[in-house]
Amino acid sequence: MRSSTRQLEPCFLLAVLFALPLSVCGVRGPEVTVADPEDDLARKEAKEQKERYTTWMRNYAESTTIRVTGVKGDKEQDAKLVSHPVIRYRDPIIADDATLWVWTLDSRPVALQKIEVNNRVGQKWTICFASVAQGIVTAQWPGDRRYASTAPGLKFRPIPKAELPSDNPKSRMTQIKALKARFTGLVGYTVERNEGIELTPMTTPLFDYSDPESKLPLGAIFSMVNEKGVRNPGVLLFIEARPDDDGKWRWEFAGAKLGTAGAQWRLDGAPVLMIPAVRTGQVFDNWTFFVMPRDFK
Repeated sequence: MRSSTRQLEPCFLLAVLFALPLSVCGVRGPEVTVADPEDDLARKEAKEQKERYTTWMRNYAESTTIRVTGVKGDKEQDAKLVSHPVIRYRDPIIADDATLWVWTLDSRPVALQKIEVNNRVGQKWTICFASVAQGIVTAQWPGDRRYASTAPGLKFRPIPKAELPSDNPKSRMTQIKALKARFTGLVGYTVERNEGIELTPMTTPLFDYSDPESKLPLGAIFSMVNEKGVRNPGVLLFIEARPDDDGKWRWEFAGAKLGTAGAQWRLDGAPVLMIPAVRTGQVFDNWTFFVMPRDFK
């Protein structure tokens, strides 16, 4: 083997000095990967498409006006749109691309809106809107479309066996995540069958918020997902520090959904909340959805 190597050395040197192909000397040079023009074109088109979707979804969210009125007839107030979507996702069944947007009032979330690229039958947008306010919410979209809820969006319930909310910001977030781990759920749930697709909360909250006065972490929204990792935020868990009737702070939870399927929430394995499926219609007491044509791919 050493003799063979010495015989190649002169030819190898000539190849280096005179820029000859190494194959002339019987030596295979390093492989060079040539970019596939079709792959480059596909990546470019995918990037441009994503940018088109991003621009349209952002403009539509920014053009949506949300107002909230307290349950006791308080003055109507404008909610504030969070400047970025809290999640971008795909759903293999209903959405090739989608974003979820949040509106807040005094830091608390009061409305959620999914904007989905729907290609099931032609080029469509699906808009799914939900109130998550304690009061009444009105929504005004571009054009004449308008919606007003007829009931509060969330009903909070105390979490049993929960520690009191800590006065330390870091400890509070630790408490929220520990409480979240006690919840599971089902989607596609019906009372008749008493079954559905198992759900667990995502590790990281979609959105967390702090008290505007104390600056302490106040609450968080978690998306409940199945084992296949579909991130469509259709079933949501809210955990929030709230005062009881005596003004003492405690941890409470609420559930909301953005979709037609029924859902069940369980705490420590026991059912604690169920929102039934809807069969007909598009306008409900605290949420709605609609489909619009899309004039570009």
